[in-house]
Amino acid sequence: MDHRFEVRLLGGFELRLDGHPVDVPQSSQRLVGFLALQPRPLVRGFVAATLWPETTDEKAAANLRTALWRLNRPDVGVLVATVGQLGLREDVWVDVRALRAAARRHRATADLPRDDLLLDLRGELLPGCWDSWLVFERERLRQEAVHLCEASCAVSLAAGDTHRAVLHALAAVECDPLRESANSWVVRSHLSAGNRAEAIRHARRYASLLRDELGIPPPAAIEALLGATLVATGG
Repeated sequence: MDHRFEVRLLGGFELRLDGHPVDVPQSSQRLVGFLALQPRPLVRGFVAATLWPETTDEKAAANLRTALWRLNRPDVGVLVATVGQLGLREDVWVDVRALRAAARRHRATADLPRDDLLLDLRGELLPGCWDSWLVFERERLRQEAVHLCEASCAVSLAAGDTHRAVLHALAAVECDPLRESANSWVVRSHLSAGNRAEAIRHARRYASLLRDELGIPPPAAIEALLGATLVATGG
């Protein structure tokens, strides 16, 4: 990767400079994370009010100044600050922005990422942070990620690359453990690879999860996949 600075928000906050992790205070992590999710610079007052909504405007502005002061080091110089606005530098690579761009390309052209982007991007958006500004963004990114992973799994299976298909299917399940289509792709991928035991093991884990979490039986589609295989192999 050619970018000196990288910001990762999926699976937890991380800032890297030339591939090495950089320590960032918690309050400043929220600021960088919030700005990294925005497509353009934002007015300072809006940033302060969004990040510190339950205090006065004066206190929120003071909190923002403190967070910016803690970022006033060469190894964390990822923000552009003017008198009225704040934003992320354009040359900073952000995992969430890469995922969004891949999702836009797929919607427009049906093209999928050619590298291991989806396999490297995993985990929830800023886990442990429950600010209101994250709720919608977290769900939208989860849907985009799982859709791309499932589509990549289908393409890999069609090409006969069962190993990559399994990895993409498992990445989809990691995005949404209860999602029927994602778990179906895991079973299909294992079966295509000839790993019947792995397919059965995953289907049983999924059935247990559904029973424990939702109190519902396993989907008929997964049972049909396993049943057809057992009949075909005389199992």
